[in-house]
Amino acid sequence: MGNISMNCFPSDSTEEPEKTEPTVEEPVAESAAPAGTSQVEGGSKPLTKLDRKKVDEVWTQVRGEAERPSEDFIKKAIKKDDFDGSGELEKPECKRLCESFQLRAKKNGDIFENWEKVFEFLDKNGDDTLDFEDIRYTMTVMWLMTKDRVSLQRLTECDDEAAPESKGETAEAPVEAAPEGEAAQV
Repeated sequence: MGNISMNCFPSDSTEEPEKTEPTVEEPVAESAAPAGTSQVEGGSKPLTKLDRKKVDEVWTQVRGEAERPSEDFIKKAIKKDDFDGSGELEKPECKRLCESFQLRAKKNGDIFENWEKVFEFLDKNGDDTLDFEDIRYTMTVMWLMTKDRVSLQRLTECDDEAAPESKGETAEAPVEAAPEGEAAQV
């Protein structure tokens, strides 16, 4: 594979045991079932899908005009796990990326049952692949989580109260509404 010295998503030394029980899951409608939960004051909040618009807004709020992961950086990250050379990562090729994402999220109070749930959260269109744009946003969020301790509650589609600075826009309420008065940690 050549001499690649970058470590896009290093594995942490404390890996959680993976549950590999076969589960039968029907395809879920967008924003229907939570992929994970975000621990917030007074309970937890469901995490269903990453909201790219909110990622862009939070990046600007937190990092201003700072450079995001470069196109070259993202291509190298894809190439590292793209075993079939398709240019995108199919679900089995995403395990390492999703496990790293899961560990980083956990440090901010965002919990996913397993790496497959992380994959559901990141797979914007539900096609069981992460394409270039999916990876771009994944890496951007990983930088926000790691460098700025941003919780995923601020970056999720069903997140209707977490980002008060989001110019008044709200998503549909999740199936289990969060208790009133919850606010994002800024």
